[in-house]
Amino acid sequence: MTHSLSIAEQLKAVPYKPGVYLYRDEAGALLYVGKAKTLHNRVSSYFHARANHSPRIQSLVEHVAKIDYIVTKSDLEALILEANLIKTQRPKYNILMRDDKKYPWLMLTDEPFPRLQITREPTKRGKTKYFGPYASPGALYQTLQLVKKIFPLRQRKTPLFKDRPCMNYHIGSCLGPCQALITQEEYMKIVRQMELFLRGHAEDLLAELQKEMILASENMDFEKAALLRDRYQSIQKVLMRQRVMYDDETISQDVLGMCESDGVAYIALLKVRRGKLIQTQFFEMPMEGEAQQTEAYESFLLQYYQEPEDREDLPNEIILQMPIEDQDLLGEWVSASKGRKVTVNVPQRSGPKKDILDMAIKNAEESRDRAKIYQETRLKNDPAQALILLQERLGLPNAPRRIECYDISHTGGNFTVASMVVFTDGIPDKKEYRRFKIQTVENGKPDDFQSMYEVMSRRFTNLEEKGWPDPDLVIIDGGKGQLSSAVRALEKIGVTDQPIISLAKKFEEVYTPASQRPVLFDRDSIALFLLQRIRDEAHRFAITYNRNLRAKAQTRSFLDDVPGIGKVRKQRLLESFQSVQDIRQASLEDIAKATQTHGKTAEQLYDTLQAAFNPAARNA
Repeated sequence: MTHSLSIAEQLKAVPYKPGVYLYRDEAGALLYVGKAKTLHNRVSSYFHARANHSPRIQSLVEHVAKIDYIVTKSDLEALILEANLIKTQRPKYNILMRDDKKYPWLMLTDEPFPRLQITREPTKRGKTKYFGPYASPGALYQTLQLVKKIFPLRQRKTPLFKDRPCMNYHIGSCLGPCQALITQEEYMKIVRQMELFLRGHAEDLLAELQKEMILASENMDFEKAALLRDRYQSIQKVLMRQRVMYDDETISQDVLGMCESDGVAYIALLKVRRGKLIQTQFFEMPMEGEAQQTEAYESFLLQYYQEPEDREDLPNEIILQMPIEDQDLLGEWVSASKGRKVTVNVPQRSGPKKDILDMAIKNAEESRDRAKIYQETRLKNDPAQALILLQERLGLPNAPRRIECYDISHTGGNFTVASMVVFTDGIPDKKEYRRFKIQTVENGKPDDFQSMYEVMSRRFTNLEEKGWPDPDLVIIDGGKGQLSSAVRALEKIGVTDQPIISLAKKFEEVYTPASQRPVLFDRDSIALFLLQRIRDEAHRFAITYNRNLRAKAQTRSFLDDVPGIGKVRKQRLLESFQSVQDIRQASLEDIAKATQTHGKTAEQLYDTLQAAFNPAARNA
């Protein structure tokens, strides 16, 4: 019988050397791969009793049963080994790079005579190559039409005729490889030229075409020379339209901007070659909270530059939004791949580099906004899919057709209110919304737990008298504390079978009463997006009610000090205007209409209010 070592015993054997550590579960499955300059210190930090880890790392530590490690000669060797292991093994708890599949790509097929197609699911198959992604489908189709015009590659997967070319050949959109009207060698030369064009090496392509034109002319092949001339001129026109970022044509940069939303990092990569912006790519990285932004950013960089498709296309400089732990190592690594020095910089002062970095960050923010629109569209087109996924992940007896969400809002303990929003079949049902003034919290002493307890008690008491239907799912805006308060309230009034969860804002974690661990959703899950949307709507509704109460209180206090404003007119003003500022800006006609007065009475009332706003004028 073999004796498995405890974590504490395994930690004693971890050396004080650089290398890579591997965490495995009881079954031996790889959970996480990391690198360290000093293995013992880094690995021990995970299991320190006072360590303040994110929920992802806490969950990882709970599952670790075996610690493996590989000692390396240097930090750079550890960096490379870590990246290789993450790419090949894809451990569960590592942050993994994802191409943003919401956007289309151009795909060059792996065939003897390759074709150029559009795809939204880039996958590595054989020698298939991808270009993109393209943030705008319109820009993609324009690019595709332009490329087809300049480089007339094969259009059809199978020939239309056995013994003659189709119309594509006769209109100049295809070179007729199906009828052996071009050799594979000549065809692949055009394919290579097209790749140069799509990868931003248009100047190199122009030089090559110019040589071919001269050679064709010398060989008296004027028809070929004319075709090459037309291709040359078309590419020149494209170059004239590209955005010039620098006057210096030797500048070659990759610029990486990032923003974060709902646990996902959105990254925009701007490629500048020969001083011109030639391409923008978008990626996503799952993450958790503010503390993990640098981790997600660094993970992306190491995975992206691990195995570049075109080493010659690597830049001379990489511009980062924030410093990373292995910044110098990244520069060494990319330099080794390129074969010459690549610098890695974080712009600190205003100037051209800071300007283009700001552009990259702006593109990342637009990518985030497009992602939300994409999710909204998915939800609008198929809300039932989100409800089915919620039923499966939460173990609900039925798909939650009626979902209620509750949120608490207050101002320093005053004006404490709660909101209840209702979504029916995944769509806001605003006629079912309700608002609560909290009654059990003392002024100046906010208590969200007690407030949630009160709301649940009021909501689920005397349901038959209120005529409120039972919800299929209740969502509490908050963490385990708010959820526990809601469950205690339900248990006290005898409601024991109500499906209920909480959604914590910081890490977008979903908790149930039955478990201390959160229910895990994919970050791009349409079900998680629906939960977030409902939670955000409850938050908006609660804040709006809180602001309205504050505004009315301020207005009421002001009207109490205005002479000549009786109880009836005061109530009418409160009902018509939301704030003191609204009354200040109101015209005579507005005041007359609100107070249901006219003639001299209305004028006197208007003058009285104006004098209250300007006591100095009244006393003059």
